[in-house]
Amino acid sequence: MLCELTTRQRRRKGRRSLPLLLLLLLFLVPAVVRAGGDSTATVIGSKHNLSAGGPGPVTSSRQDACIFCHTPHSSDVNVKPLWNHTLPTQTYNTYTSSTYNAGPGTPASGSSKQCLSCHDGTVALGATISEGLISTTGSMGTAAVLGTDLTNDHPVSIQPVDDGQLNLNLFQSPPSTGDASVVLVQSKIECSTCHSPHEPARDAVAGKFLVRSNANGTLCLACHDTNRPLPNPFSGWLLSAHAVSVNTVPTTGSFPPYGTVSSNACANCHSAHSVPSSSAARLLKNAEETACSPCHSGANVTPAIPNVLSDFSKAYAHPTTTLSGQHDPTENAFPLSTNRHAECADCHEPHSAKIGSAAATPPAVESALAGASGYNGGSPLRPASNEYEVCFKCHADSANKPQNNAGYSTYGRTAIRQGEQVATDPHNLRQKFGTTLSRHNVTQPRRLTSAQVPSLRAFILNPDGSQGRSMAVGTYIYCTDCHASNQAARSGGTGADGPHGSIYPHILTQRFEQEVPPANPGDNAPGVPYSSGPNGPFALCNKCHDIDNSLLQDIGPFSEHNRHLIGEPSSCSTCHDPHGIHGIAGNSNVTNPHLVSFDLQVIGPNRNGQLRIDSTAKECYLLCHGTGHNPKRY
Repeated sequence: MLCELTTRQRRRKGRRSLPLLLLLLLFLVPAVVRAGGDSTATVIGSKHNLSAGGPGPVTSSRQDACIFCHTPHSSDVNVKPLWNHTLPTQTYNTYTSSTYNAGPGTPASGSSKQCLSCHDGTVALGATISEGLISTTGSMGTAAVLGTDLTNDHPVSIQPVDDGQLNLNLFQSPPSTGDASVVLVQSKIECSTCHSPHEPARDAVAGKFLVRSNANGTLCLACHDTNRPLPNPFSGWLLSAHAVSVNTVPTTGSFPPYGTVSSNACANCHSAHSVPSSSAARLLKNAEETACSPCHSGANVTPAIPNVLSDFSKAYAHPTTTLSGQHDPTENAFPLSTNRHAECADCHEPHSAKIGSAAATPPAVESALAGASGYNGGSPLRPASNEYEVCFKCHADSANKPQNNAGYSTYGRTAIRQGEQVATDPHNLRQKFGTTLSRHNVTQPRRLTSAQVPSLRAFILNPDGSQGRSMAVGTYIYCTDCHASNQAARSGGTGADGPHGSIYPHILTQRFEQEVPPANPGDNAPGVPYSSGPNGPFALCNKCHDIDNSLLQDIGPFSEHNRHLIGEPSSCSTCHDPHGIHGIAGNSNVTNPHLVSFDLQVIGPNRNGQLRIDSTAKECYLLCHGTGHNPKRY
């Protein structure tokens, strides 16, 4: 009996000792891992190891690495697994933006509060539930301390809401992401959806405890879906420049570590944590054009790409760098009134813009404008199909156009046209290009034949003398055939395409000189002396119209070009509106042939108060350069 009792006692003692043995093994494991094998892929080899042998900036005298987060006894019974770190009691300001629909996150109630117990900086790293405060030395890096203002961090403790661009798996029952490595927590996005606290190097390049590699944006694309159709802004991502470019970029500083534009993907422009407050909406690394400048300023990218940012410092430029905080992606493409602005994202959709100088022939949008919104009367277009629709967001029906403001120096002088005097919206280019008879072929195809306009070249003449596109009947031209950088690559230059900035007024690719208005319209004035060649005063017109071999030879319906250009000397702009005759002014081939709409700052009425042209009688009634036409025949 004594022996039997002794055996039972031994069994009970053995059972009581088993948890102690397991506990001993639990705390011996870190020592074993440290003693042999690669620990860098585990929590032991990470900054989360705050023990005496930990490799991070914060350590303690303790030998057990797990105690700072977990404990087998006396843990927080409301938090799993066996939570030991003191939880924060803070109230957090959470992410919001005009394109965010899920509502405020509640990190104080979700599992993310466990991460924030260290990473909001309000609770000591050694503050444990089971053992009180464990002394530590060192401090976390500033990037690891998010604070309680989470407005510039990716939202957590949220249940996604369908906004047309998220993976549909997120709205199934049960919900999931598009990647098995990226896991929701109780149907919510939490810190652990993207970060694995025990495995620092699942992404062997970036580290950061990511649950998988984010090369090519794969972690982001687990939720942000490229397969959903327009108006999903990511629908064009897979073919976009930022998704396919193999240009190399630095792997230090603000650049992600993957080495190329395409492998960096989303992380080229966005960061999940601690972005500047000025760009917190949509988590951009910098605000507006400064988000683009690291790559598009002529540096950092190999092979080099054109320096777009330098164009904005030219004498005539869109006001991209002079205004800030005006653009919002939810704004209507029309109208733009007092809140006028021209940020990069007003013309470019960075998730869709493609490599190449042109995606199609005019008027279709070029590669760089793919996915951008537009306007052509009526509702906004998302996306625009034609280049001019992107321009019309600002230069058509919108109010407060810059040409309406006297002294708008960044445009150059805007002629006051005779054909605009009866228009309530005189600088509305949609209405000018919409005329039936007298306009450039931007929104409508070329109508007149070479016999009717013999000066027209068969092909556009580039500034370097090379031959450009065909200009046959039925073709179109782009706005950017005239309005673009003076070094535009599409015109044979070495700079960026597009109307970012130019050394010429009105952001023109070449010279288009206007006369300096005399004291009184019609008075004599020095005019614009003519010279031929790619740098002549009317080189822009010569791009399509052969001035030397046609106009100056007086070939065509107007036989006085030589006298006006050489003899006076007048400017093309003095008689012709380069866009078209405003629709409300009428579409008469008699009164407004060939875009004739006189510059009223240069030309005045004759002694009889007449100011007009009669193309049927071939007569002009006006006062110009001190000479009265009462009338004069041509």
